[in-house]
Amino acid sequence: MAVYNIRCEVMSIAGDKEQCIGAARMKKGEVFIFEARTPETRGMCVRAFNAIFPSAFAMRFSEKMPWEKGDGYVDVTCPDGDIVIRLSRIRE
Repeated sequence: MAVYNIRCEVMSIAGDKEQCIGAARMKKGEVFIFEARTPETRGMCVRAFNAIFPSAFAMRFSEKMPWEKGDGYVDVTCPDGDIVIRLSRIRE
């Protein structure tokens, strides 16, 4: 069974703001890598991490999930409704 790392990119922020309203103040274009450990780069907001976790975890251990779009990605909205994070597999 393949195990993938998942690329998590902040795709948009409501109101076209520079950064989200969450504690981590994530910015559009910021990328986090979901691996065996939580993303450590600058720090993903806990609420955003909670939102991406189920999909990212499932994607780590599968070739394709039924809810994926296009070239195998999933867009997840933070519970605040403020940001959209795109999840995609890193295929090496």
